[in-house]
Amino acid sequence: MLVLISIIVIAIVAALVYNNNKKKIAETIEKIETTIAPAVKEVKEVVAKAEAEIAKTKKPAAKKTTKK
Repeated sequence: MLVLISIIVIAIVAALVYNNNKKKIAETIEKIETTIAPAVKEVKEVVAKAEAEIAKTKKPAAKKTTKK
């Protein structure tokens, strides 16, 4: 009987630790997302501006004429 109670107590403690770890992991992921999201947005904006500048400065390729 004591073994059964011990197993039940260990299972409950393990479940609580697992649940607590899940919450901590979720909180950590949320913190990372809130930290990284603005930086990613800023990088995307810079890339878009750079691409727009490149598109403006690109000249159409000169046509080569070959006469035989």
